[in-house]
Amino acid sequence: MARDLTPLAALGLALSEVLPEGVTFAVEDPSQPEGKDDLFASEAAAMTRAVPVRRAEFAAGRRAAHRAMDDLGVLPAPVPMAADRAPEWPEGLVGSISHCEGAAVAVLGFSGVHAALAVDVEPDLGLPRDLHDLVCTEAERAWLSGLEPGARDRAARKLFSAKECVYKLQFAQGGKLLNFSDVEVVIDVDHGAFEARFLCDAGRYGAQEVVQGRCLAVGGFIICFMSALQDIEIVA
Repeated sequence: MARDLTPLAALGLALSEVLPEGVTFAVEDPSQPEGKDDLFASEAAAMTRAVPVRRAEFAAGRRAAHRAMDDLGVLPAPVPMAADRAPEWPEGLVGSISHCEGAAVAVLGFSGVHAALAVDVEPDLGLPRDLHDLVCTEAERAWLSGLEPGARDRAARKLFSAKECVYKLQFAQGGKLLNFSDVEVVIDVDHGAFEARFLCDAGRYGAQEVVQGRCLAVGGFIICFMSALQDIEIVA
């Protein structure tokens, strides 16, 4: 990877190399001033009482979503916030938005192909040690304990991000509110991937079912991505 890339450009390049065909994305900087045309009226309505930082992150996420629509060949349209705070995608589309300090990311595809997409972006900083017991299962804590002490907190942040991604994937498919202890994750650092095992029934996923995703550390960020294809019946 070129060393002169900005952190957001490096993040975008990494995403471009792992997303499946037919899935578009965009990366935006929440620190950039909001333009007067950044948000549709139905999007802006959700932020009327938001503090400036929250509004900036929301606007950057919607800018990214609009750009991803354009790259998919779709006219940009509003992505309002539902009552459960999830994005309401236009008919025919499925996607996911995530943001943290310094980055906002959106991924998008056609709902006729993908049942759900999920993305989570986090700062590549250590997860506070007092959150390890909340986020990690016993098996995950055992894995962390086998790492070099200086690597454990950052690895725990990857577990956190992967679980956030799993939550979004199942929730978009009729899932439910999950606790961190409802999913167990194994990170494959060498291949930038992870496996997650459901420890309870969650929407279309049964207990003990395993799903896969990507988990990358790049540009000072951790980015996790997952996708689920539609169950398409093939008629001979």
